[in-house]
Amino acid sequence: MIQVGGAQLATVLGDAAANLEKVERIARDTKARYPGLQLLAFPELALSGYDCGDAFRDLAQTWPTAPEFQRLSSLAKELETILVVGYAESTDQDDTLYDSAAVIDADGAFVGSYRKTHCLDRERPFFENGDDLPVYETTVGRLGVLICWDSAMPEAARVLALAGADILVVVAAWEDPYGPDWETVIQARAFENVIPVLGVNRTGTDVTSVFSGRSRLVDCWGRLVTYLDDEADGVLVGTVDLAETAVARSGEGSQLRDRRPDLYGSVVAPLPPA
Repeated sequence: MIQVGGAQLATVLGDAAANLEKVERIARDTKARYPGLQLLAFPELALSGYDCGDAFRDLAQTWPTAPEFQRLSSLAKELETILVVGYAESTDQDDTLYDSAAVIDADGAFVGSYRKTHCLDRERPFFENGDDLPVYETTVGRLGVLICWDSAMPEAARVLALAGADILVVVAAWEDPYGPDWETVIQARAFENVIPVLGVNRTGTDVTSVFSGRSRLVDCWGRLVTYLDDEADGVLVGTVDLAETAVARSGEGSQLRDRRPDLYGSVVAPLPPA
């Protein structure tokens, strides 16, 4: 059994210092209320805001050397809680930016930085697509991480499930009026892969975006464990039984066992011209 949480919040657009302080405050408050908390996730681009445009270049942080990550590492160690935090990532090699999520273990160790693999058209002027779907080894198990639109791709979640992820963590800036679609996506990815999913979404308004909240934790059958059903800031915390996944998969949850890869060649083929 693991106790996991998600902080559904609005960011201060373009103010990394204010957003980091908010992350720290919420993390400490949540841990105080739930001493058994083992993992806490924050939304997509939580350290910058979403509609930053060209300002992303000044707001981006280099993983894991930026001062923000040193503070998050100290916070994770202080709280003995894994942190997953969305941010804009720069690199030392070139001018490329990524829409990323930092994963920091409960002892403060830098586990990895997942780069969003399916950026939207409106994001591609600023961010490159990542090209890897890693599974991260942590103190509570193996995490698969997806960012927002990634979760709408069944193939991405399936790759992580087949690679041995114990739980999927989806951090997002999913907008109105598509909140119901977000709910469907989170539950579908869980059911079709027989894996718990924690979905943590933005709230608030940036320049042109209004975010739909509705963060939720579902079990390996896609059934709701706990959720936030409005668009206000809030924290959800719930418990999932990772052992239930193995039991489910050995019985009626045979979605992975019953696959027919010999039939699925077209899934990895390019989309034919319209």
